[in-house]
Amino acid sequence: MKDKLQPENPVIRFLTRVCDLLMLNLMLDFLCLTIVLMGSVVTSLYSVTLKMVYRESDSVVRPFLRGIRSNVVSSFPATILLFADVFLIALCHEGLHAEALLFSPFLLVELAAMAVLLTALLSYLFPLIARFENSFSKHLNHAVRLALANLPTTCLLTLVNLLPYLSVAYMPQGGYLLGFWLLMGVAGGAYVNSFYLRRVFDQIS
Repeated sequence: MKDKLQPENPVIRFLTRVCDLLMLNLMLDFLCLTIVLMGSVVTSLYSVTLKMVYRESDSVVRPFLRGIRSNVVSSFPATILLFADVFLIALCHEGLHAEALLFSPFLLVELAAMAVLLTALLSYLFPLIARFENSFSKHLNHAVRLALANLPTTCLLTLVNLLPYLSVAYMPQGGYLLGFWLLMGVAGGAYVNSFYLRRVFDQIS
């Protein structure tokens, strides 16, 4: 019985990780209500999940809260891009579901393509800011290069990051899925992404 309760037990490790992600996601939900901090919150989330993947830290609460304070300035330009991405996704959603035709089909495709490309860029940009010390212009340049050089990984990261919107908006059980994403899905997605980001970052570090 004692062996089953040891921290090294795979079941205990799994349950601990689930609790960590649950706690991260709930803090993220609350702090994102302060809209101006959204970019810093996402950066701090990736800082913690990358440390989890690299096994550099077992704590999640203090590093997460500390990261929000320290990343406000460095992540602010990325926050603007995040707002632009959310705005584009909202436009596409409105264009698809409006009773009257708001945009031409060609313009709607263009907006959707811009949203996907911007999501792909942000999939690298926030983790780069979280992991490395550099100027924003260099982070942006590296994000573009990494996205182009690792297209299969880029497609996967982009899909994971768009999955909350796609599943809630277009699946019949969207209401139930919204509860999952609010509970632990966003942090879980960042954690999954961090395994693939580690492979990419190991090539450049």
